Amino acid sequence: MPPRPNLVLETVLYARDLEAAEAFYGEVLGLDVLVREEGRHVFFRCGTGTVLLFDPDATRAGETLPAHGPDGEGHVAFAVETDRLAAWRRHVRRHDIPVEHEEAWGDGKRSLYVRDPGGNSVELASATLWNTAGRDDRLREVRPVLDVEPSEASAVERLQHETLRPVLKLLNPTILRLVAHRLARYGVGFARMDRADQRDRLRNLVKEDGRLKQTLLGLVAGHLTEEELSVYLDHEAEVRRRCVPMVLARVQDQVDEIADLVDDGGS
Repeated sequence: MPPRPNLVLETVLYARDLEAAEAFYGEVLGLDVLVREEGRHVFFRCGTGTVLLFDPDATRAGETLPAHGPDGEGHVAFAVETDRLAAWRRHVRRHDIPVEHEEAWGDGKRSLYVRDPGGNSVELASATLWNTAGRDDRLREVRPVLDVEPSEASAVERLQHETLRPVLKLLNPTILRLVAHRLARYGVGFARMDRADQRDRLRNLVKEDGRLKQTLLGLVAGHLTEEELSVYLDHEAEVRRRCVPMVLARVQDQVDEIADLVDDGGS
């Protein structure tokens, strides 16, 4: 079985008056429009997911994709901080949108319900209402997705390709800043070196500066799930041996970016 899904990528609602619905989700809820097609759909960004708003009469045709478009009202819930629900109540009322219902779920968790122009029930709920996303889920959710085929290789090799590569890509801005900050402290005139000397300086820094190396490896370890961390600890020397050259290759490929950061004082 392939890895189970760990994110609801799309939430779909339907409204025949797309212009009015776009005003609700864009102006009242503050979601950014990703794409729109006149008379068919408007898509919005919401965190790491998307809210897709369709005209049901257009999508029932199913021209190239499977037909869809239910009759009646739908429902969607947006996560907000509990202590901001009072502000949301005032906000929607300023837009002449009545609050249909409020619910106290216990343990301080609450929900506030309104209707969008298409009649859909829109819930603003405590972000911790379901507690479905644990630390491991959140760590996986924020990682960039790389085109990596799962393999039957060793645990360390899988960790390298399926975990370390996306984690290092996620941490790339932080890695560059840490390296540039260290170079700036040494005051070696990095930006004025020729390219070969810059690459040699980075090689020496990443491999020989124990404090920087420990910081970078600790940063990576802090972004591992419990299962991944177990592999890391069981094979620590081997994982570190593989990780350091990956970091080095990444910073050497971004010499100009590091030079700019060094000129700015590594900030």
